[in-house]
Amino acid sequence: MELTLFIIVGAIAVVTAVMMLISENAVHSALFLVLNFACIAFFFLMLSGAFLAMVQITVYAGAIMVLFLFVIMLLGAERLRPEQNPRFPWMVPAAVALALIFLITVSLAVIRGDVGLDGRQIEQPYVRAVNAVDQLEAVDVYLDGALIAGSLAYGEASAFTPWERGRYDVTLYPAGADPAAEEPLATAKVDLNRGEALSFAAIGTRADPLLVVADEDLRGTDRSDALRVTVVNGVRSVERIDVVRGTDPIAGEILIDDLPYGAASRPVLITGGTTDLSVFSDGIRRDRLMTFSDRTLTPEHGHLWVFTTRARPDNSFDNIFLALESNALPSFGGPTSIGLTLFARYILPMQMVAVVLLVAMIGTIIFTRDMLAPRRVFVRRLANPPAELQAPIVPEAASRSSLEG
Repeated sequence: MELTLFIIVGAIAVVTAVMMLISENAVHSALFLVLNFACIAFFFLMLSGAFLAMVQITVYAGAIMVLFLFVIMLLGAERLRPEQNPRFPWMVPAAVALALIFLITVSLAVIRGDVGLDGRQIEQPYVRAVNAVDQLEAVDVYLDGALIAGSLAYGEASAFTPWERGRYDVTLYPAGADPAAEEPLATAKVDLNRGEALSFAAIGTRADPLLVVADEDLRGTDRSDALRVTVVNGVRSVERIDVVRGTDPIAGEILIDDLPYGAASRPVLITGGTTDLSVFSDGIRRDRLMTFSDRTLTPEHGHLWVFTTRARPDNSFDNIFLALESNALPSFGGPTSIGLTLFARYILPMQMVAVVLLVAMIGTIIFTRDMLAPRRVFVRRLANPPAELQAPIVPEAASRSSLEG
């Protein structure tokens, strides 16, 4: 039904646009343009843009066209007669032929194209891998035998890759290992659902690695100062950790509470800005394990935090904080989402069409500038000419007497 309506209304829009160009009466051209604007408003309704459809009717088909008709009638353009011998007689048939070709091409593209009219397109899940395995400089991560991250160095993350929905086995190998001949270092099972963004964080040591599946939420928020964060606990010295904004476990804001080792938290909505982040052991003692000062939390992004430790050659440990940021999608109904939708889906195509029409109008004016009838030359006369330009007035009687003498 939608395809049929699109073809019918599109045909009416193209025909009215052509008639607007080839009509010999300026008022008729303006009325055809009004009908064309109505067809565009109907297209906005088909795209669920009711507001833009009403704006198209009230502003363009209403106020602007009233102004056009006022100017046409004020200048008397509706009384102009067509030119007897037009300079470009081929323009009208060429415009009709091009309009028909355009309509047929668009119709064939829509009919033969794979256009889904049965609802919104299903979003694919996205996956990536993060290497935080101590004593292992690079790893390979496979998803049911398909490589999603090869030679991934320590402390790095691969880019998000779209994947098909389903149930998969995630396997971890040393970089360059043959999956057909060697046993994986760690495995995990995962279900990929639509709209998910999963990070496979490899933590632990080479002797005891672990794969943690972190479900990130990359949807935007309706707050410009907020962000979503997911935390992975890779601190082996304690069983559970708390992540606190600040350095005081009591006065500071608890962001993540009671997160066990080898687990990922659910996405948490927090406020962005520059702050100190501390990790405390959960329990009665509340020992501060690590602190990271002046960390910038970028709003409107998805954040994945991996807290872990790395051994030194002298048997001491470095506190490691892997902070990974991802661009979040604007939330539906938020200011950013509405702005992007209005600009990319509605306003930008209209402005592109307006530019094309402006170029066409300029070209038409240039082509037809010599077709105007020559103007009559009028000699201006001064009502009160200056004295030096006035000729002396000779009385008639004086002239006769001088001739008679």
